[in-house]
Amino acid sequence: MTTHAHYKKLLLFGVVILCAIFLFVYQESVVALLADLENVKRTNPFLVAGLLILATSIAAPLGFPGTPLTLITGSIFGVWFGTLVALTGNTIGAVLAFLLSRYMFKEKAQSLIAKYPRIKKYIARLEERGLSTILFLRLVPLFPFNATNFLLGVTPVTLCTYAIGSFVGMIPGTFLYVYLGGSLRMLSPLHIALSILGIITLIIIGRMYEKRA
Repeated sequence: MTTHAHYKKLLLFGVVILCAIFLFVYQESVVALLADLENVKRTNPFLVAGLLILATSIAAPLGFPGTPLTLITGSIFGVWFGTLVALTGNTIGAVLAFLLSRYMFKEKAQSLIAKYPRIKKYIARLEERGLSTILFLRLVPLFPFNATNFLLGVTPVTLCTYAIGSFVGMIPGTFLYVYLGGSLRMLSPLHIALSILGIITLIIIGRMYEKRA
């Protein structure tokens, strides 16, 4: 590794650490700001959508859970536009995490495989059926979202296949979490129950498939 590349890695790592510290220290202020976005949305909805996409895109590569942002997006924009906004942010964040894993933190990402040994059997499938395997891993939450992003970065799958498979595969899950966010805002027991039932169904399908595979 050249000295220049070494310093680039150190710089990127420092930026990641600083962002993580900032979000941790000011997390209450960040949450309050997001809650106030509803008022801003009335006059400039696309600005709010852009801010939510940006926040979601940054959260994934930093290792922060994106579920709260997805729920907030659903509560602000509703199901259909909220799904588009959340899906866009989640996809961009997943791609950024994938690239960080592949080109910057490959050793760290490879160490995650020891923590999630089940991913090994999917690595061979990625070589044979890349797109369908990515679709499946995104459709059913067998592994944590952020862990999946970094794990897939050290597999043979191409960036294009990863991005397309992630976008399409995340549609059902993103829709359900956005639906849940909107339902929580409406305080509708029926819709809350339906969205939770859908999420549980995806998890059960994934577990059943994995046992048979």
